[in-house]
Formats: sequence, C-alpha cells, structure tokens
Amino acid sequence: MKKLLFCLLPLSALLAPPAQANLSIHPMRATVDAKHGTKIRVYSQSTQPQYVQARLLRITNPAQVGEEEIEVEAADAAIAITPGKFALSGGGNRLIRVIPLQTVEKEVAYRIYFEGVKGPDGTILEGDEQAAQANVGVSLVWGALVNVVPTKGSVDLQLQGNTLRNTGTLRVGITGAAECKPGGVCTPLELSRSLYPDAALTLPFQLQPGSTLQLQYRLSNDSYRDHVTTLAPSA
Repeated sequence: MKKLLFCLLPLSALLAPPAQANLSIHPMRATVDAKHGTKIRVYSQSTQPQYVQARLLRITNPAQVGEEEIEVEAADAAIAITPGKFALSGGGNRLIRVIPLQTVEKEVAYRIYFEGVKGPDGTILEGDEQAAQANVGVSLVWGALVNVVPTKGSVDLQLQGNTLRNTGTLRVGITGAAECKPGGVCTPLELSRSLYPDAALTLPFQLQPGSTLQLQYRLSNDSYRDHVTTLAPSA
C-alpha cells in the first residue's frame, strides 16, 4: 500500500492546483560522513507564508525488493536536522543543516521529507485545512536522500556464479557493465543498479564460460567520478 501511495503522488501533483505544490528542495541527494555534514535548501513555491517540518526516516534494505522507510528515534539516528520545524515566507527559502551524530561501519541511507504543518498555535498559514492537507501530500514528493558513509570505506564486490554481492562497506552505484572475453573483446551489457553493503543482485544476463564481468560504478562520496573493476566468477 505504501509503494502504491508513492506511485500515486506524482499523479496527484499533476491533478492538484499549481499553488498546492508549495515546496521544492535542493539538492535531492547528499552525502554525510563523520566529519562533514551537508546542507539542503528549502524553497517556497507559494506567495503565502507557511510552516514546514522536516521528518527523518531510515531506509532499510535500500534499492532492494524489501525496501522500507521507517521512523527512527533521534538517539538512534546517525544524523540530525536543524531546524526541524520553521516558518517559510512566501517566495522565500531556508537553509537546513544535516549534522553527523554517529559514525557508521557501513554506508546507510536516510530520507528527509519536508511537509507543511500547523503552526505553534495550531493555525495554518497556507490556506484552509483542506488545502493544507493537499499541500502535505504534494510536499512528500520532495524528499531528499542522504547517504551516511563510514570514515574509511571500502569497495569489495564478489561475483559468485550469476550473483553479484557487495561485501564492502560502501554503496556501489552501478552505471554500466560489459562481458569481456579471454581475447580482450568486451561487449556492453545493460545494468544500472545501486548495491548497498551486504546486498546481492542476480544478474539479468548469463556470462559465457571463461568471460569476466567489467563494471562501471560511482560512489556516494566521490561526486560523479567513474570507477571500473573487473570480476571473474567464482563457484
């Protein structure tokens, strides 16, 4: 039901009046480590002032079939958001800081949602109650993905038969692949997937005997730099 709700959100945004899409954020994706936080700027797309609340959820089984977003207690979270609730003037913007609280042994993922809420006195600055509820639904689309990486991360991929396993401590964002024959000729293959630590992926293709798998990938804390590795299947 949860996945269905998120699938319907973009459609609801199209059907809703333009004024109800009252928030936008930048960037949509960020990285935090033990020494460096990040910043997210929230922009008002409305002419009216409004109250906004940031909500932090931890992503379990990220980029896997069983992916879920769950509420997390502040004491258990690896990051904190400040301010967590604020007033946003019409057409204005506000800088939100994401601060590291705890070190992690393996890369983890969080989602930060920004949504319209009632003010301290229970009032709603943006329109009536019905409009505010619509605004909350639309603003949920603007969720920032924040990856928290370990201080000394490692990349370790293992190809066991037709299964690719991430046995390292960093997420690997696979952007491409190729099958390389013993003679050195490589044939491009379609593969685009995020593989988090301890996750496994069944390849959508079968390598020929004697071939190796060449992967192109990117890391969360390494901007858009491309990396390449070649793996030989093991039993």
